[in-house]
Amino acid sequence: MPASRFDSLFFRLRSGFVLVAIVLTAVSGWGLTQLQFNDNLADFFKAENEDYKTLVQFFNDFGADDTSCLLVLTTDDWFQANKASLLRDLCSELVELPNIASVYSMLDVRRPVPGLGRTQRPLMPRNAATPESFAIARETALTHPLVKGHLLSADGTTTLVMVRLEGRDLAVGEVQPTVDAVQAVIDRLMEGSEVHVGFTGIPRLRVDIYHAIRRDQLVFLAFGASCAVLIAFVLFRRLAAVFIVCVGPAMGTLWTLGALGAVGEPINTFNSILPALVMVIGFTDSVHFMVEIRRLQGEGKSPRESAQIALRHLILPCGLASVTTAVGFGSLMVAEMDVIQRFGAACAAGAILNFIAVVIFIPLLASSRLGHHVAGGTAVSMEDRTYGLFRIVVGWITKHSRPVAILGCVGTIGLVAIALQLEPENRIQESMPTGSESYRSLVKCEEQFGGALSSYVVVEWPERYELQSYEVLQAIADVHSILNDQPEFGPPFSVLNVLAALPHRQGQLASAVPYLSRVPTELRNTFVQTDLRKAVVRVQTPDSGCRELKPVLARSEERIQAMVQDKHPGFSMSLTGSPVLAVRNVHLVIVDLCKSLTVASVLIFGVMTIVFRSIRRGLISLLPNVFPLAAAAAMLVFLRDSALEISSVITFSVCLGIAVDDTIHFISRFDRELKAGQEVHEAVQQSVAKVGAALLVTTITLIGGFGAGAFSKLPALRSFAVLSCVALAAALLADVLILPALLVCFGKSRREQRAN
Repeated sequence: MPASRFDSLFFRLRSGFVLVAIVLTAVSGWGLTQLQFNDNLADFFKAENEDYKTLVQFFNDFGADDTSCLLVLTTDDWFQANKASLLRDLCSELVELPNIASVYSMLDVRRPVPGLGRTQRPLMPRNAATPESFAIARETALTHPLVKGHLLSADGTTTLVMVRLEGRDLAVGEVQPTVDAVQAVIDRLMEGSEVHVGFTGIPRLRVDIYHAIRRDQLVFLAFGASCAVLIAFVLFRRLAAVFIVCVGPAMGTLWTLGALGAVGEPINTFNSILPALVMVIGFTDSVHFMVEIRRLQGEGKSPRESAQIALRHLILPCGLASVTTAVGFGSLMVAEMDVIQRFGAACAAGAILNFIAVVIFIPLLASSRLGHHVAGGTAVSMEDRTYGLFRIVVGWITKHSRPVAILGCVGTIGLVAIALQLEPENRIQESMPTGSESYRSLVKCEEQFGGALSSYVVVEWPERYELQSYEVLQAIADVHSILNDQPEFGPPFSVLNVLAALPHRQGQLASAVPYLSRVPTELRNTFVQTDLRKAVVRVQTPDSGCRELKPVLARSEERIQAMVQDKHPGFSMSLTGSPVLAVRNVHLVIVDLCKSLTVASVLIFGVMTIVFRSIRRGLISLLPNVFPLAAAAAMLVFLRDSALEISSVITFSVCLGIAVDDTIHFISRFDRELKAGQEVHEAVQQSVAKVGAALLVTTITLIGGFGAGAFSKLPALRSFAVLSCVALAAALLADVLILPALLVCFGKSRREQRAN
């Protein structure tokens, strides 16, 4: 429908549009009550590939690795009566808590008694034992196959207590009470003692990350909204104008979040920036509407006439901006990673819902009684001030358009060349609150035990063998040897460690297999399943990032498969675990996002070419959109040591939507000026005068809003905030420097110029 017909139809059917807004708001309100949060690491990297299927099979066979908490206890010496008593009290109270499946520590380890054959006693002596008994226990523990490097550090000062929660695929709301109860026991028992207890592990990390994201998300939105209101008030000088400008984006954000809840799509660490993104897209269009309405009122138009004309002029560029943004994000739905597909769909829906909100609320409110209070004596002078700010620069650009255009092209190519140095990276610590107890405990665990995360090698043997077969035990021992050769890992642990701690004949671990029945079933099933003919070798894995871990995992996998082929034909071995999946699939995540940016650029070019009916316009629009992304990526090379993390790539998607929006409004205004009979140079200058105010307002507001993230405790959000500010500033420069130069050089074909 032509814009000139839509604005008339809109005002004839105002009540119908009001009803649509009411229905969408009501449905969104219900949807918000259904909104959930999901931070499951395995779900985050879910994909229809063999790595994910292997991990799911491992969880089905041996249990998920996301229900184990780690208590990192540090003191001068654990083998003292008072320290042993404190450890016993802690473990006994923890195991009595609701929803605790098991508690495992040095207290559960037994040692052989010299001279008594196969008799075993607890490794840790009773509280009333003599200092000599504790000294013997300490010496034994530092060489015990179940304790050394697994439950006790090499210097004997740090021990681990593993607390496994009941259930599987637990939501944060289900984990939170148990985590709080464990922390309460720790605080009460350790108060005034010489023992420091660090609480970490995936359940505790999930709770801390969840609260950090929720807190920062609220601060982010609140600060951004406050910044938008403040700057809008300073520039528009009217409360009514500020209110109208903010209502559309606010309602669009509400509708988007409500839609997520209504369809059962949870908030996760990946899409947590969606509310800010949706608000950004809506605010830019809203400001363009208000600038146009105030300009028209300054020319003597009534509020209704101003709203109707503004709707006629802006429905196309705003609609085109929303469509191109939705198309760009929609391209993510062809990605391999499930989380990216859902993120793309959510962003595309958010762009469309925000467009609907802005198109409904701005004209309705601006044509109501509020419309009489949106403009005053400053409506036209604001444009004059904006043009005064840019006129010297724009005037110089129009005179030197060709060198500026060439410099813009060369500069963009140079920035892209720098950006190509980026490498995929992912670390859990990037999503953790800096300075939190769980963060410090994770670092402590890595220092003392090689890592707080676990990777696994699953060994499956043929039917003709049993666990006690020499071939099976030797295959597991060979895996131990390969993992021991990787200094980045902690010491491996498997059924061999357990057999070595059970009664057995010298050098014959197979003789201990019958005694495995003494090991509690739940614990035994975590490292061996004889009915499935599978055993697991666990290795502690540091959170050192993809760039360091990827070659280590590749070497280990290559050696394991070569060993299977050469020494153990018929066996099957696979390397898996959440850290392994993260390392392997984060590359897919980033590659998918980068591909989507490329696809989005092509689609945006196609859409703009069709709408503006000019390949020339489509090509001109590319450079101002690529430049801010390249600038942010180049900055990332210098700020983050060439580490390309998921939060960084999301920044590119966010800023592409903003840059496209501003570029469309500028080119649309340029075309309107040309149709009004302006020469190219004058059309460019008038476009800056009439669109520059909106570009400047939105950029300053968004930099202020995103800048709040620089003070976040989450490294990923800090990186997102800094890069967003860089990209936004670069987008403004591209739209007021490079784009005008390109339009002067190529804005009209030679035939059009001759016709004039």
